[in-house]
Amino acid sequence: MSVQHTPMIRGHKVNRPTKKTDLPKRITDTLDIDMPKVSTGGSVEGAFLDAIQQARTGAPTGGRDTYRKAEQVLETLGLTYDPFWDTSEAAPKGGGTVTARAYSRIWCALTGVPRCFILNRTDGPVGTGHEADERHYRYDNEGTGRQALNDAGPGSRVIICSTSKTENPDALVAHATVEYIAPGWEGPWDAQLADYVPFEVPVPREDVHIDGQNPQHTITEIAWETYAAIVTAGTGSTPPDHPLAAADPGALVAVQRVISENPVTETGVVDVDFDAALPDALPLGRLGGTELELPEYAEDEDGRLENARNVADEPRPTRDPRADSLAEKRAVEIAQAFMKKGGWDFRADRQRDGVGYDLEYEKDGRVLHVEVKGIQGGQTVFNITPKEWWRAQTDETFIVIAVTSVLSPKDYVVNIITRAQITEGRRAVASYRVWPTT
Repeated sequence: MSVQHTPMIRGHKVNRPTKKTDLPKRITDTLDIDMPKVSTGGSVEGAFLDAIQQARTGAPTGGRDTYRKAEQVLETLGLTYDPFWDTSEAAPKGGGTVTARAYSRIWCALTGVPRCFILNRTDGPVGTGHEADERHYRYDNEGTGRQALNDAGPGSRVIICSTSKTENPDALVAHATVEYIAPGWEGPWDAQLADYVPFEVPVPREDVHIDGQNPQHTITEIAWETYAAIVTAGTGSTPPDHPLAAADPGALVAVQRVISENPVTETGVVDVDFDAALPDALPLGRLGGTELELPEYAEDEDGRLENARNVADEPRPTRDPRADSLAEKRAVEIAQAFMKKGGWDFRADRQRDGVGYDLEYEKDGRVLHVEVKGIQGGQTVFNITPKEWWRAQTDETFIVIAVTSVLSPKDYVVNIITRAQITEGRRAVASYRVWPTT
């Protein structure tokens, strides 16, 4: 393939958007809403997050604090909550802070457009603090532009610029996606890269003019249009207009960190009044206890659909199934610790048996069939399979343990749900399986 370079690519340096003004304005402009006018502190962030959720779903987050509100907004947007970066929840002192990183992720998810950067690398002694290869870009507290890249985080798109005197001197040589930035808010940092693509023909730096850029700075934020023009020049292929429409980068690493740094223990599981939450005689489920709610849509003049009845969320963007699997595993571990703390004896793991529940327990001659749901948000809403629905209708030993905020380091919630609560609760169609006529 022959790559034709544009004689001159022009763009401008993007100043680091602030959490206090710039990022909220970008979000409110995108959603066409007003910034809530409330007092200072956490109430501002809480009201703002509720306003975002209201604009997206027609209802506030329901979160009891800013951590849970941020978690719910991110979950609604199909993003995995990261307590190490999105809030101060995993920090030693906490404080209820929602970070610029969370606001940036929200804004990028709403627009489908990532933040973009030029990363300088060199083989000279000065470059030891910002070395780069196909999987990593390392930078330290001396790296100019580091705060903006930390704020942007996973999903950001980067151009690698070689300032080396020997290998592709003074040229833009590759593009990649930031998958995760380790370890946290204290440097030095390692931006872990994915989808690294070398340019077929390196783009000379003299062919790219970024207004306001200091070429000596380690990291420079640029607009998406500039990034796309550079990638097109270097590869001959134009990037898609909204590359974040179906992505949750960094999810796997975030979930792995939560699990490794916050192991589940029996003492860490909250106490629950079993007598109140789990009556001796479980209520029987009623077949068709409530009317099945069917989604209804309204089409605007541009052909976009809005959920008119708001009975079922739109399908979330594609998420990393490995991350979701680990979150479910964590929920099972929490449920097991919870049942053990309640004095129940473990009898069998039925997760792979296809029987409509996950775990089997016994206490004083009483048996329970436990289905576990891991929910990456604070709302007790989940999908059930046909077998689980059958269990709820017919199995007098069946319960659901739904662990909400399952990725919170310590603030997850264990919810015991009886058969009657399932079969008599609201039910909405999320998808159809169709056998077309022939």
